[in-house]
Amino acid sequence: MGGIVDEIMLKLMDPGVVAELIDPATDPDHARIRQLLGTLHGLPSASVDDVVAVAVTATQFQRPLFRPRLLSGAWTRTAPELVRTDVWYEGREPQPPEWIDVSTQLSVTVALRLDPGTIDSIRVADVSDFQTLAEFEAKFRYFDLAGFMASHGMTTVEELRRAYRYLLTEIRLSEPVPFVSGDPANERRLTLDLAILVRDVVDITGQLRSARLVLDLAERGIAYERSREGMDVLAPLAPILVIPESAIAASGIPEAELLAFFTSQDVLAIPFSA
Repeated sequence: MGGIVDEIMLKLMDPGVVAELIDPATDPDHARIRQLLGTLHGLPSASVDDVVAVAVTATQFQRPLFRPRLLSGAWTRTAPELVRTDVWYEGREPQPPEWIDVSTQLSVTVALRLDPGTIDSIRVADVSDFQTLAEFEAKFRYFDLAGFMASHGMTTVEELRRAYRYLLTEIRLSEPVPFVSGDPANERRLTLDLAILVRDVVDITGQLRSARLVLDLAERGIAYERSREGMDVLAPLAPILVIPESAIAASGIPEAELLAFFTSQDVLAIPFSA
């Protein structure tokens, strides 16, 4: 690689270009940022209402990720009469690193709709009083009665009644606090670590493999917090493919189809106007 790749990296020296690349002003819905948030953070009890601010806080060019090196050995001695030392050693030659063309860190402020799932009440009731299978099944919203009876070797309502005492527990959640747009209390500042891979041609297989390898090596070699701001952190970084628009046009693959494929694989692909 070279030429157009070097040209793109020189342009990415400007934090403003990086910010516009990842969060273009022409996209008021912040689709790329939302995709990266979904790749890096688990939001089981929240949803992103809006992206308030995006800032590039760090940039490093050509960051290496090294493959693990396997080393093993054994030391054996026979004593006391005869002292003999046998040394056995096995190693694996170091392999060249995988390179991240532009390692970028973003500070992203988002407005979250939070649902803490606070319990309002718990109610336990005895539901052992039933005469028919249909009457018993109607006591539940969702219940595979046939599967339950088969797994316990029961075939009649009498066997079902004799087998157990049945309790039904209902847990009612509290109503969430109404969301107020623009309220700073709903805002969270998150850090997104990104691995930008600049490519000068379209090679779907090779580029997907590169993104997968970078993520795998990062998982093995980079220590990162598993939770942040009360949310799960799913990965140490998110891979981004940057491909010149001219290369996409030359490939003959429709741009929308190419980008949708990489999105389905949790890789953000971005056309670059060189």
